[in-house]
Amino acid sequence: MKAMLDLDALIGNFGPRAVSLLCAEAAINNKAMEAIHRQDFDNRVQSVRSWLDLYKVLQGIDGFRRDALARAVLDWADHRSGDSRLATLDAIVHAHADLMAACSGADGRGRDFTSLASKVLWLRYPEEVPLYDRFAQEALWMLSKLEPGLPPVPKSALKYDAFVLIWKTLYDRYALSLGAIDNKGYPYRVRIFDRILWLIGEPVYGHFKLPRS
Repeated sequence: MKAMLDLDALIGNFGPRAVSLLCAEAAINNKAMEAIHRQDFDNRVQSVRSWLDLYKVLQGIDGFRRDALARAVLDWADHRSGDSRLATLDAIVHAHADLMAACSGADGRGRDFTSLASKVLWLRYPEEVPLYDRFAQEALWMLSKLEPGLPPVPKSALKYDAFVLIWKTLYDRYALSLGAIDNKGYPYRVRIFDRILWLIGEPVYGHFKLPRS
């Protein structure tokens, strides 16, 4: 049975635009990655805080708590082994849960940090971790209704766990199509797929954005 929606074609269509956007953001992302990895990086807390703010995951959080969150994610990153990897779904899910707990402890209000934690996790492991984003989530939800043979999502799965399960299944299934995209030197294939999903899920027709409800 063939999917009603041709994901190979969507990857080919959105791939060049995804690469273009990622190349434009590369310098900003690279600076934040350096701050995550280097404990001697100047203005480290401010660099990570500014990057998180750019990705719009600090909305509704005051300045004191923003600094506390930046320090918490840096402390979490500093306690990761330098050569550690997140090569499996379970490893990604467990690391995300640890980082969520660190963020919740720093904030102290029981806020949902699913999106923020996924983005920090990607900074630390840029070749392995998918970013949880509302547009990407909506694209995956749609594709999961049309793509045959996807693994069942356990009822107990948290939203990031379910997201990663379907994301990784499609990423592996369409590896040839993703590998055929001219990446223009951009090194992180996982981010190319992330951005393709973001573009698919973005509520835009042509150049006209749908009004928010």
